[in-house]
Amino acid sequence: MAVVLAVHFPWGRYHATPWGRYVNEGVVEIPPSPWRLLRALYATWRMRVPELEERVVHPLLAALAVPPSYRLPPYRIAHSRHYYPDARHRSGSTSSDKAIDAFAVLDGDQTVYAVWPVELDPEQREAFARLAKSVPYLGRADSTCEARVLDRVPPEAAGHGAAVPVGLDLDAVAPHQQQAELLCPSLPLDLDALLQRPADVRAAKLLYPPGAHKIAYAVPAPSEPRRTAVRPRAEVTVVRLTVHGLRQPRLAHAVPLMDALRGACVKMLTRGRGAGESLLAGKSAEGVPLTDAHRHAHFLPYDADGDGRIDEIVVWTPGGLSTRELDVLDALGRRSVGVPEGVTGPRNLQVLLTGAGGEELLPDDWVRPARRWRSVTPFVPSRHRKPRWNVGDFLLREVERELTYRGRPSAALIVQEQTEPRFATFVRRRWRDPSSTGTRAGHALELEFPEPVSGPLALGHLSHFGLGLFKSL
Repeated sequence: MAVVLAVHFPWGRYHATPWGRYVNEGVVEIPPSPWRLLRALYATWRMRVPELEERVVHPLLAALAVPPSYRLPPYRIAHSRHYYPDARHRSGSTSSDKAIDAFAVLDGDQTVYAVWPVELDPEQREAFARLAKSVPYLGRADSTCEARVLDRVPPEAAGHGAAVPVGLDLDAVAPHQQQAELLCPSLPLDLDALLQRPADVRAAKLLYPPGAHKIAYAVPAPSEPRRTAVRPRAEVTVVRLTVHGLRQPRLAHAVPLMDALRGACVKMLTRGRGAGESLLAGKSAEGVPLTDAHRHAHFLPYDADGDGRIDEIVVWTPGGLSTRELDVLDALGRRSVGVPEGVTGPRNLQVLLTGAGGEELLPDDWVRPARRWRSVTPFVPSRHRKPRWNVGDFLLREVERELTYRGRPSAALIVQEQTEPRFATFVRRRWRDPSSTGTRAGHALELEFPEPVSGPLALGHLSHFGLGLFKSL
């Protein structure tokens, strides 16, 4: 005959520190030691079911002083860290102590079974069942539990590992097991020793409580952490940043704002160490500007409602962004962005990353396939027009060169519109580039292709800073 105590942990965690170990060592007493089980049953009797008679409970505890065997569900050891103010905090100084809360994470049915090879009379068994039902937790108070008494280990525990006492026979510890030393009562049970507080034991300079000793058990080793399959991160080519300020910045100030935004990114990328090759900065590891078919970042303004003000900034990087570059764009939300005093453009703006993903995040009128495309911001040729060149032919030649460089089909027709006076107010120079004079003319264009093409289209001088942007018609 045998009697089984099934202790179920509904939260799937069991917190307990072995006798003689410091809590910050991160060691978990699993299975619960026989000494811990007997103290829990005694405390439950005195606090929760005092109506049980002493003549029944004392013989019950004496019978259960025999070292049990255990059936353990698969488990893993984990911990959390907590920081508490220490005594120096009272003086106003900021100081804290670290405490480690180690615990066993239980899998399966989350139930630990303790099996005693003893036979109880009906009165003792009934008392045992009442005590087990009233145990609120086992170990630390975090280990909420539900306990019950059974005749045998149920079939659903067939996959549990056995933990058995091995004494001095350490060869009995199999390769898939580990040795654990559990505190057990000496026989016959000394109830007075069982009730001693740990503080009293330490004050008496004893290694173990009187009437107790440690027994070696062969215990199943912790299972390996379950690892979820890591999906490859989808390449991020588009990041959208919402702009906040006292007033939304003017679309005409797109270039200085985009220049300031890129400068903030470069500063954070190079803080403490080199940026290496960065498509967000547009430079190689040696600091040389990248020229690989415009795969690096375009900082583009988006006027959502057509009121001439920038509602969002779209960072479009055809070559993709790294995790570090995404972290930099996210960190922009914790600082103000803008041009310095004395420079034309917006200042003291806040940006917030609101989306990151593929080109599906680009505005629809920037990417929708169409034959005709119209300027959102002025197109500024990358080269100067010589006096002998016709303006229309020069613009067509420049647009064709830009389209070829970006792998786009040639435009069949180009129309220079003269009805965009607002384009005359656009800033056409980077304030960070002292060699830029901003004297190049900006043009409002409409392009027509033989077949529908998809965007985005950003062409010409400073196309990475918001100029030369087109939308489909």
